[in-house]
Amino acid sequence: MIGGLCPAESRTAADQRWWALPLPARVYVAAVIIGGVAAIVRSVPTTYPSPVLFSVLLVAACLMSAWKIPMPVPAANGCTLSVADAANIMSLLLLGSDAAALIAVAGVWIQCTYKAKHRDPFHRTLFSMAALALTMVAAGTVYEWSAGAQAPTTFGAVLSKPLVLTLGVYFLGNSTLMAAAIALSTGRAPWATWRDDFLWSASTFMVAGVAGAIGAVVVARGEHWRALLLLAPVYLTYRTYDALVGRLDDQKRHAETMRTLHGETVAALRQAREAEQALAEEKERLAVALTEMTRLEEQRHQLLEREQAARASAEKANRLKDHFLAVVSHELRTPLNAILGWADMLRRGTLDERQRQRASRTILDSAKRQSQLIEDLLDVARISSGKLRLNRAILDPRDVVVDAAHVVQPLAEAKGLRLTIDAAPSVGGVYGDAARLQQVVSNLLSNAVKFTPDGGSVHVTVRQLRESVEIAVADSGEGIPADFLPAVFEPFRQADDSSTRTHPGLGLGLSIVKSLVHAHHGTVHAESDGRGTGATFIVRLPAVTSPETTDAGEDLECGPVADTQAWLDGISVLVVDDDRECRDVVAAHLQERHAHVITAASALQALDVIQHEHIDVMLSDIAMPGEDGYSLVRRVRALNSAKAASIPAAALTALAHQEDRQRALQSGFQLHLAKPVDPRSLVAAVTTLHRLNAV
Repeated sequence: MIGGLCPAESRTAADQRWWALPLPARVYVAAVIIGGVAAIVRSVPTTYPSPVLFSVLLVAACLMSAWKIPMPVPAANGCTLSVADAANIMSLLLLGSDAAALIAVAGVWIQCTYKAKHRDPFHRTLFSMAALALTMVAAGTVYEWSAGAQAPTTFGAVLSKPLVLTLGVYFLGNSTLMAAAIALSTGRAPWATWRDDFLWSASTFMVAGVAGAIGAVVVARGEHWRALLLLAPVYLTYRTYDALVGRLDDQKRHAETMRTLHGETVAALRQAREAEQALAEEKERLAVALTEMTRLEEQRHQLLEREQAARASAEKANRLKDHFLAVVSHELRTPLNAILGWADMLRRGTLDERQRQRASRTILDSAKRQSQLIEDLLDVARISSGKLRLNRAILDPRDVVVDAAHVVQPLAEAKGLRLTIDAAPSVGGVYGDAARLQQVVSNLLSNAVKFTPDGGSVHVTVRQLRESVEIAVADSGEGIPADFLPAVFEPFRQADDSSTRTHPGLGLGLSIVKSLVHAHHGTVHAESDGRGTGATFIVRLPAVTSPETTDAGEDLECGPVADTQAWLDGISVLVVDDDRECRDVVAAHLQERHAHVITAASALQALDVIQHEHIDVMLSDIAMPGEDGYSLVRRVRALNSAKAASIPAAALTALAHQEDRQRALQSGFQLHLAKPVDPRSLVAAVTTLHRLNAV
């Protein structure tokens, strides 16, 4: 197909005006226009040696330029294809590059303006004319250089090397200039634009060039009428291609119609799918409603079950209360009966000396038993109300065990039991109330002696674990049934609670043990393989280590000391807190007990005080701006001065969770005191830390 391109009708480029073009595109288009205008001005001849031939070729070029059709390839950006290239090549071979440039420019004008589907800005038409003018000058220069200025007169010259080179320059020059303009205007790569939009049209340029060369040979040989005959096949080819393009347009419209129908079908299917989704959502809402109704019904059943359970629990509690009152009445009346009976006989003087001694001993034992029962009841009341007070100090657990064993030893000897103690020599200290810890061990030993038959054995072991001290009391007695083992530490619970039970008591001893151990931040549990296998009770208490040998001491949290008027003379205390009111009230409490108090509002001030002042105890807040208490105590522990690095410290903070306590101890604090702290506990903490520093 003979062809020609008019990129000025590009649909992509036509959507933009001159100032809307990118700056590189405007610079490029202006440069091509200037070069083309210069080439056109240079091509204007001063004389016309063949004016008739010039006129005929000019008319032919304009006529052929009007025979244009749009390129059927979408990638061509809407360019038009004409058959004017044959006239341009014919003019180049017969009249030279100057006249051919003028004829080609006139044809481009007609092609870009005559029946144009898109009226382009003037600069685009001017660019197309300038680009073709430059192309004609370049092609003419190549032809004159390779073949001379003579027109071909033989048909063998049509496919000669000079003509092929000329046609190649003509195609490459025109298509490259157009592709660069489109690429710069649309942001595409120039090479990709030329390859996708113009490379395929190379065959049309070559065919057009061959047709023009044949026409030039015919005219050069003087056979002008044969040259006119070439218009017929050219026009026929144009009409054939036009019909083909029209058919392609019909197919395109048909395809668009099919796409429209397809879109409508897709829309209908989408609506159907949306309706189906709406139906599914409605079903889902119905399912949710049914689920909610089911859940409400289940909640109703659960509330009913909880109400029934609460009623059963209340009835059980009422029965337990009655049982408790009956047991308490029995346990209190039994020794009271002995006391009253023997006291009445002593008052009447009817007893001999041996009987009087027995009466005195029985009255004393019964009074002690009754006093212990009352004390156990009071302990339970104190524990339940949170009013249990502990007088804490650093203790040797071995001494606690030995003292408790001395109390229980007479009972063990009376039953012929063998009581042994195995205490490791490397056991560390514990921080607690000596009397209460002795009560824990005494209760466990008394319990073991009570439930161990005559001739049995009770064995106590004290050993050091990694971070705790373990006290284990094992006996060879009756053992604990598996079903009762989980409830062994519950108050008022006994494995045998019948009226025929062998062992008296309120069932409070082990409950008190558990509460006292927990008050010391320890744990207790029981182990037994069942009846007749004996039982073992294991108590674990936090071990105390000095700040020089540990990075994270155990929690030494304490309550008020026994002496509420304890003085802190000679003790230098550093109080670190960013809150002025908290800092001042703590200082006032300590100064009331004659302590020497130094305050700091930040970790940085505290470090400066420690390095320049003698400090016995440090009390520090945790949450402070800039640097918190965790970082402060770690920096203190890392000081070069061993004396400063070993200052005992307590975290005095509102961060009172278990995780906060553990983190404080791991950071280097020895105590964790939760705000608000009462003055007595504060004084007790300072006293304890000062004693720890002296150990």
